[in-house]
Amino acid sequence: MKKYILSALIAVLTLFSVQKSFAAPNEFRFCGGPDGGTFMYFANGIAKLGEKYGMKITPVPTKGSIENIRMLNSGQAGFATVYAEDAYLARRGLLKGDNTKYTRIYGAGLLFTAKAHVLVQNSSTIKTLHDLADKRVAVGEAGTGAASSAERILSSIGVWNSTTKYFIGYRQAEAAFKAGIIDAVWILAGVPNPSVTDMLNNNNARLISMESDMKRILAANRYYRSVKIPIGTYNGVNKNIDTVESDVILLTNLYTSEKEVRDMLNMIYNPSSVSYMTTQHPAAVEIPLNYEQQRMLIPPHDGAVRFWREKGMIR
Repeated sequence: MKKYILSALIAVLTLFSVQKSFAAPNEFRFCGGPDGGTFMYFANGIAKLGEKYGMKITPVPTKGSIENIRMLNSGQAGFATVYAEDAYLARRGLLKGDNTKYTRIYGAGLLFTAKAHVLVQNSSTIKTLHDLADKRVAVGEAGTGAASSAERILSSIGVWNSTTKYFIGYRQAEAAFKAGIIDAVWILAGVPNPSVTDMLNNNNARLISMESDMKRILAANRYYRSVKIPIGTYNGVNKNIDTVESDVILLTNLYTSEKEVRDMLNMIYNPSSVSYMTTQHPAAVEIPLNYEQQRMLIPPHDGAVRFWREKGMIR
């Protein structure tokens, strides 16, 4: 009997410690992503913004969207940047190779949209996504949202299994591309992305269009939208690039209180903060200040609902 009582006590204390690991007033761990990716720019920017509001926010480098979901679900952090489709699939136990239902995660708001970039050498014969068959492609680190998106999209047109995948981060991919080790680089990020800029400027690279495959991609992937990376986004790109985009949301969890979520949203979702965040990354200009644009695909946290209700945007 004493053994069972002791086990129960340890379990309660463990849960309490997890819930309180980031529950000190206005102190949060914020999961970002890999070096060179938009997620980490946002995590660092929000941490700096927090200093202006008396909030202590620790940005945490991670592999990205999927790892962030697991960390939040287990209470290792309070907030994170996550692709909306990954959160949607995670709550339903539909992540590739992982049937766990991550039901402790909740949406807090939309942050920006990430565009898919596929870069090849100017001299390459690769013109479309179909041409990636039998080629060496860097798709992002294993378990990241970038790699997951590459698998979903390239599978939908039947070329994923025939590519040689390199599961490496953006900076490593840039070096491998320059060295001729790989033929193409897949990047899913807010625009403009520094790694894409560097590769276009320094490595005789170009972006390829998804126009010819768009119908098949969208038919198989309800989470993505057809968009164009417009002329002027990157130096040297003299035409619009047809691609797909994904929503990036601010994710939280059940361990984070209503007040803590409201404090975070009050800090981020105002004109002054949006203006500041654009100095950290241009994609921050997309931070929406109205509820109608909060496309999260998963249930919102009660604190988020209360925040937007206090703004008079929902009843």
